[in-house]
Amino acid sequence: MVKRIPHALALLLFLSARAALAAPADITGNWLGTLEVDQTKLRLLFKITKSPEGAWSAALDSLDQGVKDIPVEGVTVQENKLHLEVKMLKGVYEGELDSNTSNVTGKWMQTGESLPLTLEKTKGPITALDSEPLSPADLAASKMAAQKLGGNWNGMLISGAAQIPLSLSISTNKEGATTGTMASPDQGLKDIPISTITYNTGKIHFAARGLGATYDADSFSSNTFMTGQWHQAGQNLPLNFRKSGSK
Repeated sequence: MVKRIPHALALLLFLSARAALAAPADITGNWLGTLEVDQTKLRLLFKITKSPEGAWSAALDSLDQGVKDIPVEGVTVQENKLHLEVKMLKGVYEGELDSNTSNVTGKWMQTGESLPLTLEKTKGPITALDSEPLSPADLAASKMAAQKLGGNWNGMLISGAAQIPLSLSISTNKEGATTGTMASPDQGLKDIPISTITYNTGKIHFAARGLGATYDADSFSSNTFMTGQWHQAGQNLPLNFRKSGSK
């Protein structure tokens, strides 16, 4: 004889199973992706946490622009759909989680534009100055730059009537290559990572990927002064740097 499950118990089991299936994915952690805007590549890091009460919260770092902890509102996950709002930037991200909850494929929408953005859940700390792969020639030129350029530098970017103070902080990483950051105090920007820093037969080059800009100096005097050009948005502007403490 087949025993019948009481109606109330059957309903309870059904509701429990449905609740388990509908439980939101665990999105706690750091999610890293690269947004490509024209020729500029920006690494974005969404840091998502969950309160003891079960509420999601998040902050955004734009690693290549030196901007940290931008508030993220409207964090929701329904089944495999992730939604993030960054009101400060008037931006929204919407994506679809994979079955392992390790990748999100979606789009970043801002000021009427929609750009593809895939996020990957990361392990361990992420820093703006993570080492980048260099060819043997570039690695040698970067190590030479570390010897020649280490320290702090100040410069003035001239664009028409505008004069914009800039500063560089250049040091050496564990591989002996050059690493550094740039700041623009008048624009409220600091810790902007600079990369591909090389010195080769008196010529200096570096890139500020977060700004879509590069710098080339073809004159380097006594390790204290460099004369060059700043390239950004199709413009070539004069920019000279002097090492702090030098005359």
